[in-house]
Amino acid sequence: MKDVHQCQLIGTGTAGLCFIIALINKVTLAPEPNKLKYQSLLDSLIAIEGNQQSGGVLDSYQINANTDADEIVSCLLDGTPFSALRDHYLQQPETRQPLIPLPRVGELMLKPIANIISSLLGNRLLLNTNVKRIEISGGEFDSYDNNDQLIARSKKMVLCCGGREALLAELLPWQQKTVMTGSLLCMTTANTLPRQSGSILIVGSSHSGFSAAWRFLNDPKLSLYAKGRDIIILQRTTLVKLRCTTEFAQQHQLPFDVINDVCPVNGLVYRNAGLRKDAKALYLQIKQGTEKRVRLEPMESLSNARHLLDAAALVVQCTGFRANLPKITLNGITQNIKRRSKLGELSDIETGKAIPNLFGLGLGIQIIPEGDYRGEKSFSGSSDGVLPYPNAVAPVIIDQLISNQ
Repeated sequence: MKDVHQCQLIGTGTAGLCFIIALINKVTLAPEPNKLKYQSLLDSLIAIEGNQQSGGVLDSYQINANTDADEIVSCLLDGTPFSALRDHYLQQPETRQPLIPLPRVGELMLKPIANIISSLLGNRLLLNTNVKRIEISGGEFDSYDNNDQLIARSKKMVLCCGGREALLAELLPWQQKTVMTGSLLCMTTANTLPRQSGSILIVGSSHSGFSAAWRFLNDPKLSLYAKGRDIIILQRTTLVKLRCTTEFAQQHQLPFDVINDVCPVNGLVYRNAGLRKDAKALYLQIKQGTEKRVRLEPMESLSNARHLLDAAALVVQCTGFRANLPKITLNGITQNIKRRSKLGELSDIETGKAIPNLFGLGLGIQIIPEGDYRGEKSFSGSSDGVLPYPNAVAPVIIDQLISNQ
């Protein structure tokens, strides 16, 4: 009989680490009597990770950070086990630069954070353990591995399983020369890319799409492959949003609505939906005509772009992530999970009912509470940046977890 833990955390990548950071912040800084409840939750938390170490794949991306150092470490509060790590990180010369490679962020911060958390959780951090399915019955959550062996049992669960990319059905005829944005942005060599002549066609004008184009132009690991090739970015909407100040937007003649598109918290235009850093710089170069190797191609649907798909040597699909969830059953009935509300609870698509004591955050689930971190009024999607996880999402979920404790 497995011990019944208070909570299981499935996944200790970026979102999972942020959840634990937020919980430790609560334990360290919260006043009584909630401090004891937070401590009880931490003491009974079991975390399950499929990789050899916690920390996720953020530092595998061969691109520059999307956030400044002070944003990344803002969740590491004084008086917690992470404060010394934060101060050390901020003292490094490269953190004062406008851009810092994500692998370097991992080396300086993500791995040290993971090490601290590993020491705190001890044998309640299960590495090299993949959760294949979850059974919910009698108010308890049972997780099973690939061999259908019971891993852990708990009263509550938080899913931080990351995101996955699925090939679009419209791209099936060209799947042999299609790569996903995640794979492309993590590549350290171009050896596996198709060698025939032709253009590079990027499907999607998101931040990832422009980041992929930036790598082909500027990263020595991929720039030789792209030499002599046109780079085409297919965009479904005419408006490309940039995260910037109002002064920057006016200077570069970027359209925005003062009332609806400016974040009421920090005054940024398109805080939650805009291109950042290298991607933003590349778009401006294209717009100004100084970067002539990349062009934006309006696209109503992929069926209208068959000639471009046929002519391309490589297709890069940059159309977003889906939740990478294990199979979940509630009382024997399979649940198709969707995000539900600002509180982080998850529900079944078919019934629309929340599944008691099941929560989630992270890439693919993308739950951001209403309020300060929502940003501009015109933003109707969901954000999955590192910054909101421990500052907005995780504390709300943690308070839900202890509310009926």
